Amino acid sequence: MLLLITIIANILCMKEKSWIRRFFAGIGIGVGAAVPGVSGAAVALIFRVYESIINAVNGFTKHIKKSIKVLLPILLGIFAAVIVCIIVFNWAFEHCMFLLICLFAGFLIGSFPSVSSEVKGTPIVKKNILFAISGAVIVVALGILSIILGKQGVNVASYFVDSKSFFDNWWIIIALFFVGIVASVALTVPGFSGSLILLILGFYRPLIDSASGWGKQIFKGNFDNTLALVVLVLVFGLGCIVGVVFVSKVMTRLLKNHHDVTYFSIIGFIVGSFFVLFLNNQIWQYYSVWSGVKVDGINQMLSPAIEIPLGIIFMCLFAFFSYMLVRAQRNLQNKEK
Repeated sequence: MLLLITIIANILCMKEKSWIRRFFAGIGIGVGAAVPGVSGAAVALIFRVYESIINAVNGFTKHIKKSIKVLLPILLGIFAAVIVCIIVFNWAFEHCMFLLICLFAGFLIGSFPSVSSEVKGTPIVKKNILFAISGAVIVVALGILSIILGKQGVNVASYFVDSKSFFDNWWIIIALFFVGIVASVALTVPGFSGSLILLILGFYRPLIDSASGWGKQIFKGNFDNTLALVVLVLVFGLGCIVGVVFVSKVMTRLLKNHHDVTYFSIIGFIVGSFFVLFLNNQIWQYYSVWSGVKVDGINQMLSPAIEIPLGIIFMCLFAFFSYMLVRAQRNLQNKEK
C-alpha cells in the first residue's frame, strides 16, 4: 500500500507536459489498435514512446516505480480510447466506415516522417530495401488473407451471443487466451495491426459486438452476461500481457543489435498497413454494399458518390494536420534538449 501511495505521489509530481503527452499517446495507441490496418505499436513509434514502453515492460521487475511512471498514463489513455472506440467504431463500421479509414490513412501519411527520421542518414543498401519491401508484402498479404477467410463464412460470432453460448463452448475461452497472445505480437511490432489479426482469425467483430452489447446491458441494469464479459476481458487481456512481455524482449534485442534493419522492416510494415486499411475483410464488405450487395450489420449513411470524395478530402486534411503535429512535437523535443 505504501509503495502504491509513493508511486501515485511521484506521478503527481512529474512534469505535467510529460504525463499529458504520454496520456494522449496512449489514446492514439488505443484508437490505432482498434482500427483494422492500423498498428498500435506504429502509433507509439510516431508519438516517440515506443522504445520507452518496451524498456519499461522489460525492466518492470527491476525498476517498478520508474516503469509504472512511464506505463500508467499510456495505459490510462489506451483504456479510455478503447472504451470510446468500442462505441464509436461499432456505429462507424455500420454507417461511414470509409470515412473513418480515410482519417487514419491521413494520419499515417502525415506522421510517417516521424518514423522515417529514425533511419535518416542511414545508407540505402540492398539489404535495407529488401527488408522494407518484405515487411510491406507480409502486411498486405495479411489483408488479402482476411478477405479470403472472410468469404469462407467462418462464424465465430455464434459463440458470443450470450453467457450460455459462451460458457457451453469452453474451448472458445482457451482460444481467447491464445488469440490475445497473437494479437499482442501485432501490438508490440510496429506496422502489424492487432485488429487486423483479430479480423483474420474471425474474432474482431465478435469481441467488439459482444463487449459493446453486454456493456450496454449492464448499463441498463441487465446483468445476465456480466460474468461472460468479465471472463472475456480477463482471459483476452491475460493473453495480451503474456505476449507483450515475451515479444518486447525480442524487440529490445532487435533494436539493440540490428537497429537499422529493424527500422527498415518497420517502415515496410507501416507502408503495407496503409494499403491494408483499404484492403481487408471489414472494408471489403463495406465495398460490397456499394455494389448493391446486402450485408448484415452495414447500413451506409452516405452514397459512394459522396463518401469517396469526402473521404479523400478528409484524408488530405488529416495528413496535413498530423504532419504539423509531428513537426510541432519535434520542435518541442529539440527545445527541451
